[in-house]
Amino acid sequence: MLPRSTARLVTSTNCHAPSTASSSVAAVRHAHLSPASTLPSGSCYAAAPACPPQPSFHLSSPTPSTSKEDPIWSEPSYVARYRDPKNHDRPLVRPAYVAEPSSPASGRRRLTTSSVLSSTAPASTSTSASGFSPFSYSTPSRNLSPPLPRPSSVCSTGLNGSHRRRPTRDNSPRHQRLEMERAWSGGEASPPIPTESHHAHGQSKRPNYALLYPGSGSQYPLMASFLKNYTAAQQVWKEAEESLSAFESWRRSLKLDQYEGEIGELGRILDRTEEQRSHEPSLHSVVFDGSQEELTRAANAQPAILVTSIAFTRTLEQNFGLDVAKNASAILGHSSGEYSAAVASGAIDFADAVKLIRLHGMLTTHALSLPSINLSTSFDTPAARIPQMSAVVLNPGHSHDEVVQVVRKIRAEDNVGPQHDRGCAGTVEVASFNSSAQIVLSGSREGIMRASEFLREQGIASRAADLPVSAPFHCSFLEPAAGGMRVALEATHLNNPLIPLVSNLDGTMINTTHSLVSNLVAQISLPVRWSKCLRNLAQDHIDRLVFLGPGKALANLARRDATLREKHSDQPSRTEVLSVATDADLEAFAELWKEETAQL
Repeated sequence: MLPRSTARLVTSTNCHAPSTASSSVAAVRHAHLSPASTLPSGSCYAAAPACPPQPSFHLSSPTPSTSKEDPIWSEPSYVARYRDPKNHDRPLVRPAYVAEPSSPASGRRRLTTSSVLSSTAPASTSTSASGFSPFSYSTPSRNLSPPLPRPSSVCSTGLNGSHRRRPTRDNSPRHQRLEMERAWSGGEASPPIPTESHHAHGQSKRPNYALLYPGSGSQYPLMASFLKNYTAAQQVWKEAEESLSAFESWRRSLKLDQYEGEIGELGRILDRTEEQRSHEPSLHSVVFDGSQEELTRAANAQPAILVTSIAFTRTLEQNFGLDVAKNASAILGHSSGEYSAAVASGAIDFADAVKLIRLHGMLTTHALSLPSINLSTSFDTPAARIPQMSAVVLNPGHSHDEVVQVVRKIRAEDNVGPQHDRGCAGTVEVASFNSSAQIVLSGSREGIMRASEFLREQGIASRAADLPVSAPFHCSFLEPAAGGMRVALEATHLNNPLIPLVSNLDGTMINTTHSLVSNLVAQISLPVRWSKCLRNLAQDHIDRLVFLGPGKALANLARRDATLREKHSDQPSRTEVLSVATDADLEAFAELWKEETAQL
């Protein structure tokens, strides 16, 4: 039985569902991507572990007897990830190799964990004895081109010539999160806050800065658990739980089930699942006592990231006495992080935002079951109907436009689009432009896998990573969810932002409640242009980016782009990137702030 290989590159899905958003949103969507299509058959893009191929999917791969390495799909943990839909987004850690005499016959090494990594990447689909395994790492990271061979020995030699065993890996949730972020950004983890960096350009005062908040995919168990030691964070969690306790009555007051079309159908789906949700653990328990799988569900992940982000903000403001939001020149959030940004700017009350973002997660997830979309995470679902998001790291010298053209070509060739009997099967879209070197793809597993294969063949990208999310966000076919969120936002009291918000759609400033609602609705079905947002900040002379919240992947990408701009400019880059995600970051940032305040 052949494995179903899935290659992951960043892109978003573009299937058309009955429009519930404004006509202007639809116009922008069609201007961005043309009708969907699929990649050439036989695509064998290495990605996360996969299930056996479906009848309509033709893949070839090395057999256990001919592969140079033990086939990754032979490991129970590899199969288990997709056998159980709950495990689909579980981050698998790289196993630690231990010193063990190699058998002369096999020359193979033993692994200490069941999460197996293949040492090779998909060079081709050939089944010859010399072919590589079609899979790379069983973690969310994959190489899309053959890597250098690993050394035969797993031990290193000390100064005295003795052999020493490599230390085992840290398998804590925080370490796993850092491993995933390295994969997404294509680089190393974000370094500590450089408390002296603001003096590098002779600055005598605090530079103009922006606050930036993370979005979907930033969650991990026990994230920011150290904040529980601060009274401000404790109060944030208390307010969040009180708000969520009234979520169902608030949701029913919206009467989504009484609307016509797919908005009404979504409302009735939520009504049917109310009893099941009433027995679920609290959000606090999910974050600090639950599993990665449970936390990854959008209805949990998105409010958890919001609460954690605001806990960081209020801890700095109330426990450290730093008015970080009040003094910011701009505030922005990535994807669902726009709700965190809206709270920090005073545009949305925190308790209202918690309800809104949970509804956002539920609508985007349940929308997949609508007939016009027809995607599912069930085990027996064909690859063409399994939702997925993947981040693609571009090769040097290649651009966003090349990826967009590939996606358009794929969609045009196969004419993949919403059809009565097909839904959004096989679709792929660009979901986010995160940096000059990273794009996120969204859609179906088959569509992303085929796009990845094409990008590899063209030399545009050679590395991809699956994102820990439960739905393909920022896709055109999520317009029914966008319609439901418009109803909720228009029923919520909003304020004009006290600090300008930066729109994910085009990097422009949001200063009114009307533009805020339009932006939050449209971003559900349109791509995030994050890299453009950061470029606009630099053009507006905002020289410091303060990333506030769980995860450091976005800070890694921003720092790398700032370094590249400096290399290609006659003038030194004035942009400094600070990430406040750990207890050490929190204290270092507070020290930096107070030092600068003393100089004002």
